[in-house]
Amino acid sequence: MPYLLNAALKGVIEGFTEFLPISSTGHLILVDRFFPLTGNPLEAERLDALFDLVIQFPAILAIVVLFRRRLWTAACAARQDTALRRFWLGLALGFVPIGVAGLALHQQAEALRLPLVVAITLIVGGVLLVLLERIAMRPAVNRAEDVPLATALSIGVCQCLALIPGTSRSGSAIVAGRLMGLTPRAAAEFSFFLALPTMGAACGYKLLKSWGEINWHAHGPVLLVGCVASFLTAWAVVAVFLKLLDKPWGLTLWGWYRIALGALVLALVR
Repeated sequence: MPYLLNAALKGVIEGFTEFLPISSTGHLILVDRFFPLTGNPLEAERLDALFDLVIQFPAILAIVVLFRRRLWTAACAARQDTALRRFWLGLALGFVPIGVAGLALHQQAEALRLPLVVAITLIVGGVLLVLLERIAMRPAVNRAEDVPLATALSIGVCQCLALIPGTSRSGSAIVAGRLMGLTPRAAAEFSFFLALPTMGAACGYKLLKSWGEINWHAHGPVLLVGCVASFLTAWAVVAVFLKLLDKPWGLTLWGWYRIALGALVLALVR
């Protein structure tokens, strides 16, 4: 029972942080030691790594459910609508950089899963978010479906920064989108849609690679509880996040949160 509770708590953390610009990976690295998922120390590290990735899938599902009508319309009308075909092609182009970089730099990224690295990247990203909202910009793109192909590819390249734990995939995409002329809502929504191929591929690859090693009898309930908690939390958080983006301090809030958390971690790891 304690491990199921820990799984639920970590699922909530994943769902809360995945689509906010505050780094879900960074948060899970910081809390892994406090919420063990098994009493077997030989399996703990492997199970944590699998769990942290698998519970991203229900977070993706939450995006599909929340935006189901737009995604369905975009899919059905793509054959007749050139702009919507460009939208889907843009998501594919945006995925390519992180797909290539993830395969090439996976081991290096794993070596950086350290609290000190997370603290530094949290602070740096927080400063960028705070400064971003102080820059007077005139957004030219109001909808995620209208993002130009070159912009989509550039956002995908910036998304590769998320391989450094604590950077935040969504944060990198949102900052890049804002700098390239997207409104806060368009930048956030494009980062959500870009998460579908990005996180879907990562989860699928990890599951295929680890499927035969999973002890479903022992660890299946832990994974299931974490997935349910992740889905429900992500669903609620994304809906609220989009409403906050309409406020002038919508992104600044998360910038200061990152700075405060990073400073706290730095103080504790010294």
